[in-house]
Amino acid sequence: MRYQQHMSYVEKINRVLKPPATPSHPLVVDLFAGCGGLSLGFEAQGFKTHGFEMDADSCATYRKNLKSQCTEIVLTPETDLPSAPVLIGE
Repeated sequence: MRYQQHMSYVEKINRVLKPPATPSHPLVVDLFAGCGGLSLGFEAQGFKTHGFEMDADSCATYRKNLKSQCTEIVLTPETDLPSAPVLIGE
């Protein structure tokens, strides 16, 4: 129990809420990802996510909280996105 008292928030989220991604769950691309609130729900169900966000601080928070990739970019119609069957955005 002592370990849990010293566990960081990120470690707790990853241990309690985030099962490992499995091949049966497709990649989720999150546009305008912010700090990753919407992605967190998908990751909690085992999906792997990749965020796209123009704000550097939000992207850094996304990476830290989710331990997932976040590309800092201003999205345009010409932006190349990874192939993914699930596309979300806020």
